Amino acid sequence: MFKDKEEKLLNQITNLITRMNLEVLVKNLVTCGILVLSMLSIPLSAQTYISDFVNGPITDRPVRILQTNSAGDDVYVFDPSTMEQVGYIPNLPHNHGATVHADGTHYYFTNEQDHTVDVVDTRTFEVVKRIPLANGPHNLSASMTARKVYVAIIAEPLIQVIDMDTNEIIASIETGGGVHNTFVTPDGRYAVGGMIGVSEIIAIDTETDEVEFEMSIPYSQNPFTGGVRPFTFTVNEDGSTRSLLVNVGGWHGFWEFDWETQELMNKISPPDDSWNRMDQTADGIQSAPSHGVVVLPDQSQVWHSSRATSHIYGYSFPDYEYLGRVYIGNPAWITTTPDSKYLWVGVSGHNETAVVDVEKQEVIKRFPVGQAPKRIFTAIMPADWEGEAP
Repeated sequence: MFKDKEEKLLNQITNLITRMNLEVLVKNLVTCGILVLSMLSIPLSAQTYISDFVNGPITDRPVRILQTNSAGDDVYVFDPSTMEQVGYIPNLPHNHGATVHADGTHYYFTNEQDHTVDVVDTRTFEVVKRIPLANGPHNLSASMTARKVYVAIIAEPLIQVIDMDTNEIIASIETGGGVHNTFVTPDGRYAVGGMIGVSEIIAIDTETDEVEFEMSIPYSQNPFTGGVRPFTFTVNEDGSTRSLLVNVGGWHGFWEFDWETQELMNKISPPDDSWNRMDQTADGIQSAPSHGVVVLPDQSQVWHSSRATSHIYGYSFPDYEYLGRVYIGNPAWITTTPDSKYLWVGVSGHNETAVVDVEKQEVIKRFPVGQAPKRIFTAIMPADWEGEAP
């Protein structure tokens, strides 16, 4: 998909090299906003829980999976390359969202009990700071290029912005209602907030923290739909955002909206003969049959979770042909490894994290974790990150 783009870019860079020294070349690349990643054979990721990337191929860098536990006070850390648990972070009461510092030095977790963002050393797992918020938070997401963290405040109509370099709040952006989720577009240019109650989406320019656009998904009845739950992004060949894939309350699957026009493009739901359920969910569907959606980094498939049937469902992209489903057991959020080979799923009803082989479409491993694991995040670390302290 990106082959022509990459060849053109490589030719341009080769021409630049012949005309200028390395110092000028780097200056020009940075000025043009071209990341080293663009030169690689791996396309820019459109994965929800990985924001944008800094220098270096993502497959050559350390990766960690962070499993939060919404009814507990701990987070489990996994190394997907070895399929092993490598860390345990206590003292994070009612943790919700997770993200990572651009330099790989700290994890950030929203703390629903204390109304804080808790900053944790990635090597020692020590809580080094608790950043007070305006009110109770839900999810958070980071722009690595802007070096900012965007925190969804559910108890007030706000998104609060944290500067990664100071770990201080530098802005509070008013929204139309309490914000359930924030996600950053894969190129790092926009932080996007989703609201359940008012069923709205707001996009914020991460350079200026000004509102880029706002859009509404009106509530309807018979069948009931409305309220913005998790969402993700697809990308164009140049890495810019193509569309939003949104879990809408009441809808089994997701809706696709054009990024530029905010117009509805598709409503995707599993075939009728794939709706039989396997077991009961511990906490019900909470008006959201689907509460997790992810695009594989290679842009080949989209997967969403189903509280209604205890499965996850896969589709080809961009034509959305149905590929099949995998039994999980009350799945919540989904994340993926950078190589697009594995899905990691929080299994809320079973207190597990499940690993799914994408090609085989089967669960290959289950890890016992904490209470009600829901949000799950893929952290891409810098190439020189030294790993957890011995």
